Amino acid sequence: MLSDENIQRYAKALYPVALLLILVPLADLTLRAFPPQFGSLQWRFGTVGLLLGNFGTILLGAGLIGLIATFCGHRGILRVVGYGTLAGAIITLAILALFLLDAVQMRQLANANIKRAILMSSAGALFTGLFGTFTLIAIGRGAMVAGRNVAGIGRAGPRRTGPSPLVVGGPNDAV
Repeated sequence: MLSDENIQRYAKALYPVALLLILVPLADLTLRAFPPQFGSLQWRFGTVGLLLGNFGTILLGAGLIGLIATFCGHRGILRVVGYGTLAGAIITLAILALFLLDAVQMRQLANANIKRAILMSSAGALFTGLFGTFTLIAIGRGAMVAGRNVAGIGRAGPRRTGPSPLVVGGPNDAV
């Protein structure tokens, strides 16, 4: 069995792994979507599709950072994860609303033979986005609650010590 100190040491070593799970998909998206063409319907539709295709990996990284911070008792990191994921949930809902408008417009402009493919990819992206939003809210809420109550592994939190019921005295002690 590992000691609490070794568990915390190993958990802290997983921070870079969790960051890679978040940063690699975002860097890939940035490189694929460069240069930005916000006026292009196809660019917006494709970029959001790429983002939602990598959403699970990003969520896994955020959840892992929260878990590591809980194990190690890092309240500040838990607060960042909490606020960041709750803000991410709001941003994701806004992106989904705009994505749905783009999907409707793409379907109207597309040839008849690819309308079904656009519909199916849009439905999959919508499912991923909605489920990801609920996951972001759950991670954010959990991180905020854990940030208030976290003590970390091996830390019992603030101890309240009262008077000891055991009194030890010797033969030379005056009563």
